[in-house]
Amino acid sequence: MTQMITQGVVLKAIDYCDSDKIITILTPLHGRITAILKGVKKVTAKMKFASQPFCFAQFKLAGRGEMLTVAGATEIENFFDITQDYTTMIAGSAILEMADMASVVDEPDNLLFSGLVHALKTLATTDTDPTVVMMRFALGVFKISGYAMNLKTCKTCGKPLSSDIVRFDVDTGEFVCVHCCKNRYIPVSSRTVEVLYNMSRLEFEELGNIVITSTEASEFRQIVNANLALRFGRQLKSFK
Repeated sequence: MTQMITQGVVLKAIDYCDSDKIITILTPLHGRITAILKGVKKVTAKMKFASQPFCFAQFKLAGRGEMLTVAGATEIENFFDITQDYTTMIAGSAILEMADMASVVDEPDNLLFSGLVHALKTLATTDTDPTVVMMRFALGVFKISGYAMNLKTCKTCGKPLSSDIVRFDVDTGEFVCVHCCKNRYIPVSSRTVEVLYNMSRLEFEELGNIVITSTEASEFRQIVNANLALRFGRQLKSFK
């Protein structure tokens, strides 16, 4: 029988049978884990908090084969305030989705886990623009996964991305200048690329002074979805 005690963040939960739920947890040492919470939909269930996305807890897991059962859970930190504001909840949900895409079953990834916890803590406890937090997390996901974005020069010719309009190449996931763009692309302002570059150099707790416009936020959402589709084969449902 498998037994483990691990910290984890609940990425998603789905109903299972009459009173159970299946949850997906990101852990630092075991990667992405799927486990059953039995009886958690009952009114008297003591671990109801552990069946909700954004739950950060220490889990006691046990079971045979591939499916584990949650035998116990103790809350470490409360991130549920994220769900009290619509914009913050959308950003938080997008962050959970990206963590789910980038994580691997039974493969340690402390960098991804640490980034997720810091991002959620920033959303829950600060006034930082939620879209900025989501953007910074996405940049980290691409870097951790081996797809770091070059935010300074054209990928093809190496010249600085300093013109008014640059291109995000949908087929390669790279920024290129107008002259080098040969494939499908998303037009992006150089200001958006500059903001992304500045953001990529900051920790989550340092993002409070970053200000973005609605245009920059819209451009980045398009870039994220295009790059996620290219790298992981799916886009964010949260943006819909």
